Amino acid sequence: MRIGELAARTGLSRDTLRFYERSGLLVGITRPNPANSYKDYAEANVQRLAVVACLKPLGFTLAECREILSVAMTDKGRRRVYAARKLAEVEERIRELEAARDHLREVLRVSASPSSSS
Repeated sequence: MRIGELAARTGLSRDTLRFYERSGLLVGITRPNPANSYKDYAEANVQRLAVVACLKPLGFTLAECREILSVAMTDKGRRRVYAARKLAEVEERIRELEAARDHLREVLRVSASPSSSS
């Protein structure tokens, strides 16, 4: 399929698809006619891009997505390792954000007290 069809089927822009191609996320790209610059994209890319679409909101980087697509999709144990690692990162980030929230609340509490001066 050409890039336009891949874009239509995935809801991604052509620019995003080209970026993902340069990032190594897409596979099976061929140039069936050397006389033009058209590329054909393998059907497998629709599913690969669906996986990326699921992973990105969970905080996975494109490099992590590429690694997961290359190995972990066929290895359940590796998928669990990636998920556990990302969960630990998310939980740490939550702790950091909660500490920042608590600090900001304290700043607001202190600055709202009658004895505080601006």
